[in-house]
This record gives sequence, C-alpha cells and structure tokens, in this order.
Amino acid sequence: MKIIQAIVGIALLSAAFGLAYLSKNNAEHLINNKNKIVTQYITQSNKALEEQDLKGAIKFAKFAIVADPKNKAGFKALESIYKVKYKPTEDNTAQETTPSKQTQQSPASQEEEEEDVDMGC
Repeated sequence: MKIIQAIVGIALLSAAFGLAYLSKNNAEHLINNKNKIVTQYITQSNKALEEQDLKGAIKFAKFAIVADPKNKAGFKALESIYKVKYKPTEDNTAQETTPSKQTQQSPASQEEEEEDVDMGC
C-alpha cells in the first residue's frame, strides 16, 4: 500500500513541475500575443484617425484596451483621439454673455424680494 502511495506522490510531483514549466512558457507567450494584438488595434486606430474616421479610431482604441487593460498604449491612443475630437476652435474671440437677472435688478427690488421670502418659521 505504501508503494502505491509513493508512486502516486511521485507522479503528482512530476506533473506539478511539468505544469509549472509549461505555464511559465505559456504566460510569456500569452503576454507576447496580447502585445501583438494591442499593436494591431493601435495601428488600425491610427489609420482610421488619419482618414478622419473618429468613430472607427475610438472603436479600435477601445478594442486595444479590452485586449490588454494593463497596456497603456490603448489609453494613450484614446486620449490622442479625444484631443483631436474635442480640439478647441481657432476662433479666440470672446463671446458676449448676457448679464443675469440678479445683476439687472435694482438694489431696492432685491431687498423687496428678500423680505417676501417665507422662511417657514
């Protein structure tokens, strides 16, 4: 009975070491694949941005983020797209604003409004 337990133990240990070795290589391979996918999506996003297709550029940048959220390239691409999309206009003239009601009223009418307010006491 002890021989069977020893054989099973050795088999389990060898299987554990084999899986550890394979998972290390698999993890490196997985990271390389993620980086390759992110790079492809960023390239497609940049191509769409050059063609003035902002929706397509945003779509591919978001795909890059979903593919690998730890990779900052997708976030940087999305940030640059939003900078292009929401770029301020070249017209720097100040827009005229209308004064608010509060500033148009005379001080006497403001005092009357304050007296009419019921505080609920």
